[in-house]
This record gives sequence, C-alpha cells and structure tokens, in this order.
Amino acid sequence: MAGILLVIGGLWAAAVYLNRRRWRRLNRTGKRDEGIVVFVEPVRWLFVVWGFAWFCRGLRQAGGRQYVHLFRWSSIAGALLVVPDLVNRRRLDRLAARLAKHLLRLRRRHPHVPIHVVGYSTGAYVASEACKRIPPLNGRLVLLAPSASPAYDWSGLADHGVAVHSFHSPFDLINVLGPALFGSNDRRWGPAAGAVGFRQAPPSVAQRPWRLSDAALGYLGDHFTVAAPAFVARHVAPLLS
Repeated sequence: MAGILLVIGGLWAAAVYLNRRRWRRLNRTGKRDEGIVVFVEPVRWLFVVWGFAWFCRGLRQAGGRQYVHLFRWSSIAGALLVVPDLVNRRRLDRLAARLAKHLLRLRRRHPHVPIHVVGYSTGAYVASEACKRIPPLNGRLVLLAPSASPAYDWSGLADHGVAVHSFHSPFDLINVLGPALFGSNDRRWGPAAGAVGFRQAPPSVAQRPWRLSDAALGYLGDHFTVAAPAFVARHVAPLLS
C-alpha cells in the first residue's frame, strides 16, 4: 500500500512540475500591439493551473498573436479542497477588485490596445465581477463553464454594454453537482450556469451550448475539455481577434 501511495504521489508531483513549467513558458508571451488577453484561472485543484496551456495552444493554432497574461488567485485551501475557493464570495469579490485594478493599469499603459478577459469556471465569476467595477474595455469577456448561478446579476455589465460570450454544457457534472451541494459563486444552490446557461441574460450576453460536433474538436461537454485547443481555436479565438 505504501508503495502504491508513493507511486501516486510521485506521478502527482511530476504532473504539477510539468504543468508549472508549461504555464510559466506560455505566460506573458505574444505581442501587446496585437491585443491583450487576461486569462483568469479556475480553482487550482491539486495545485494544477487548469486550462491555461490548452487555451494558449488553441489561440496560437488559430493564428492569434496576442499577449497572454495569467491572472492567478486560487488559494492553498482551494487547491486541496476546492470548496473554499468555490463558496467564499467575500474573498472572490476582493479578488475581483484586485483584477479590476490590474485591468485598469493595463488600460492606462496600453490605451489603444484591445483587452479581452477570459474567465474559466470560478474564474469566470471573478472576471465578470471585475468588469463590473471598471469602464468598458475595448474587448470581450469570455466565460468558459462559469460556476455562477443561472440567476447571476448582470447589472453593471449590462449597463456598460460589455460584449459577453458564455459557453456551457449539460454534461458538465462539476457544475451540476458542486453548486448543487455547496452553492455557486454567487451563493445560490442548484446547477450552475456552466451546465444550464444563464436565465434572462441581457442581449449583450451571447450563450453557446455544447454541441455533439464539438466532440470532434476535443470538447466532450465536461468541465475540463471546454479549453481543448482545437475547440478554442475554432470557437473562442475568433472572439478575441
């Protein structure tokens, strides 16, 4: 038994190391004059930055040369247990304020460059709340498998006229079970918008459900493959051009 645990621990440590090398190599690459993409990470479960490397591959496959920046926020408690980073709304709102300040700094430094924000899972809530706090950026807000509730409050974003694109799937069991058991980022119980979509979203929010044809692009409808490179290249990267 001890040997099995040692092997599992070694594999996990290797996976974390390789993931860290990969996202560090991809972070802060690209050309700022082609646009800036801020990727807001999901909960860093098992200390892995999920989705970012795949997203970058998809963006480059589509010919995107934008500068890509990873906004990290997940805590040690969240990496170990997930739930603390899912349900602590006060902390998520503080992080949204921090992200908003970061986006404003980018706007001041690059006033004529489009700035896009891509939020994944709980990172989608942080990204949305951050964009409520600042004047509209010359770019889009993309939500991948958002863990906010279907009744999310769009006031602020809708008033700003921010163009939002959200991707969801009924087969995203993480967004079905997690928020049903522990609550969504905005503290409502039941499947999150990443599984069932947003209800009564304003016209500025375009929602794109999973389709069977997406499986051929590597997106199988689950919570993790929404950032599959081929899917990002086909359906997400064009939104950021």
